[in-house]
Amino acid sequence: MPASNQKILTGAVALALLGPEYRYRTSILVRGTLRDGILDDDLAVSSNGDPTISDRARGSAVAAMDSIAGALAAKGLKRVTGAVRPLGDAFPDSIYGYGWERDDLSSSSGAPVDELLFNEGMIEIPLRIVGTDTIRSTATSAPVLSYLEALSSALARRGIILAGGANADTLSRYPATDTLHSFLSPPLRDILRHFEKPSQNQIGEILIRTLGRERTGVGVADSGAAVMSRQLLSWGAERDGFFVYDGSGLSRHNLVSPETIVRTLVGISRDTAFAAFLDALPVAGVDGTLRTRMVGTRAASNMRAKTGTIEFVRSLSGFITTAEGERLVFSMLSNHFIVPVREITRVQDAIGALLANYTSMPGNSSTSGTR
Repeated sequence: MPASNQKILTGAVALALLGPEYRYRTSILVRGTLRDGILDDDLAVSSNGDPTISDRARGSAVAAMDSIAGALAAKGLKRVTGAVRPLGDAFPDSIYGYGWERDDLSSSSGAPVDELLFNEGMIEIPLRIVGTDTIRSTATSAPVLSYLEALSSALARRGIILAGGANADTLSRYPATDTLHSFLSPPLRDILRHFEKPSQNQIGEILIRTLGRERTGVGVADSGAAVMSRQLLSWGAERDGFFVYDGSGLSRHNLVSPETIVRTLVGISRDTAFAAFLDALPVAGVDGTLRTRMVGTRAASNMRAKTGTIEFVRSLSGFITTAEGERLVFSMLSNHFIVPVREITRVQDAIGALLANYTSMPGNSSTSGTR
């Protein structure tokens, strides 16, 4: 089980097939025309899966929604007699990954995804505990509705009346549409930094569905897994070296050999998108999920690698430069251990430091210059 090392496969294939400049598009559509600022109909939202309306990617998910509402106000929209509703179904799939465990589904790790996704699938619920008002963050169970409710609130803050509120019933047909406002996500090269460095699961689930939609016309995880599998084989992976079930690695049904990961890393390293892939990986002792690891060793500020952690799984795979300046590709996947996780981490970090100090020249010390 690779845990979040699955994100190496997803990110590499996405960059290779979609390109680092790939962007998601979201459009706000109306039927007919506005008359005196009034839309006597529903307001439709169409998207192919932008995962970046979030605090992580935009600084503030609420501010990003306010920007959308501001653009609609600037187009003269003042009142909608209907509701705000989704148009189309870019991801006609389960909102959860295959085999995700129930315990994960209320947490940020297991939040659901759909083509409309607000703040990585997390919502805030007001609670009163022992006489004190508080806010609890939890995963939504209806990502499309949560997105539309966030947009509805943003419209209200701009003084735009939405008589019908938010309605998650999909508008499958919406003839004679006009685009009132359209916007693009940041490019995939930027999205990948928010994916790999913090190990963000929902972006992985969006990406596997996007691969399916862009390459097969069907935006479901199974189609995306088939696309990923073909690309892994083209990079030299063995047919019995992987089973792809989700894009994030949260599913315990994913199975990957270290050799498959190494072949993937070598394959993407020969691609024109490699710089974007390398830039997205955590850096040991510096950032992401490796920021506290291998500090004070030659691996710090050197190793670029992806971690992976679920119960009884600890993974670390990526690139490191030796004392002689040679780039190495490595993969360590630890499963079913019975010692404390910190012991697995200690051994992996020690191997990382060893690789960083490696020299093939007899008599060279670990402090030798590069060649």
